[in-house]
Amino acid sequence: MTGLVVFDVDGTILDSYTLFEKAVHDYSREKGLPAPNLAAIRFGYSDPRNHDFKWGVSVEEQVQHLLTIFDMVDEWSMSGEHHRTPLLFEGVEEALMRLKGAGHTLGIVTSKPEAPLLHLLKYHGVQDLFATHRNWNDIKRRGEKEKPEPDMLQSVMRELGFAPERTVMVGDTTMDVKMGRAAGAHTVGVSWGMHPRDYLSDAGAHHIVDTHFKHLLEVIDGIFAASKTA
Repeated sequence: MTGLVVFDVDGTILDSYTLFEKAVHDYSREKGLPAPNLAAIRFGYSDPRNHDFKWGVSVEEQVQHLLTIFDMVDEWSMSGEHHRTPLLFEGVEEALMRLKGAGHTLGIVTSKPEAPLLHLLKYHGVQDLFATHRNWNDIKRRGEKEKPEPDMLQSVMRELGFAPERTVMVGDTTMDVKMGRAAGAHTVGVSWGMHPRDYLSDAGAHHIVDTHFKHLLEVIDGIFAASKTA
């Protein structure tokens, strides 16, 4: 049985946190901010408005600083400079090609703005593997709510004609898992990104992969094999 496999981007297929960490350090030093608590930032990275990053400033200021840093990282990643371009995690391209070759349809739901998303997909040569995507710009363009609301994932499912039981959402944060659960999809958390296994489990992930991207394929194969016999 084939189905729809939807991926988050940062921390799921792209190893972007190293670049983000560097941007946090550079920005904090430039603005004279207290030293950042990187552990707190890592865990709240995907939901900055509902987190205290223990940065020594107000929550409102923290959000504005982080939004500025997100913009910095996007600019860096579109610079064309190799050392400022996040890499795909090991095994990602091969896994995506295998999934597509097996007849699955691939999509993306991300909070990343459209311009850096399209640039990075093209940079890594994987843009043609995905049938569609939803990104930060769709929140205004389509009036869709951001994660963890199910809007963007449901929008992809409607566009491509897949029911929830034939859809798998793969992501590295609790926001991805909660979005997938709210949309009725199968959810797979990967712990090599922002959030550790216990966060993903507490959010309700049906499956968790914390070894290598190739093991994600085994989980997805198992999901669709079980769906076929159900």
